[in-house]
Amino acid sequence: MSDGDTELSELRPQVSSIPLPNISGYLLHGEEINYIDRKHPIVLVGPVLGTLALLVIAGMLVSASGAGIMVGLFGWIFVAAIVALLVRVLLWARTVLVISNRRVFEYRSLIIRGAAIKPVFRQGILFRQGPIGRWLNYGTVITRSPTGDPIHVFRWIQNPRAFYKALTDQA
Repeated sequence: MSDGDTELSELRPQVSSIPLPNISGYLLHGEEINYIDRKHPIVLVGPVLGTLALLVIAGMLVSASGAGIMVGLFGWIFVAAIVALLVRVLLWARTVLVISNRRVFEYRSLIIRGAAIKPVFRQGILFRQGPIGRWLNYGTVITRSPTGDPIHVFRWIQNPRAFYKALTDQA
């Protein structure tokens, strides 16, 4: 393990039991990773609540209409809702934000592997974190152009102070 790996592990302690995907195929020659992490798990709250709401409404419709075709329809709705939720969780687990010494990119590797490159031409970096974000350790980092327009908005960043520090150290 090199010194850069030691600093990286100190910068972002591994709290998840889900391993990060291997991004070595998307690194340029001589490129070193300064930061790698996935978005905060709180991004999964919306899909979980949506799935639960769908299942409760479908269950209420089945109980109100009685047996028959509605029971089979509820079964299909249940299976589809659970599969859609699992796809969202897998997509979250297989997507990481990477800051290297040359660029910033988001790497996704669910079925098709790809990287969305985000060049960091900026005048300033804005860091936002509300009280709940401080408590749960998530926030938003915005890069701004010289005119003040936002270039990139990184929302729901896990450990946003480390992301902000790695982004400012890149320049």
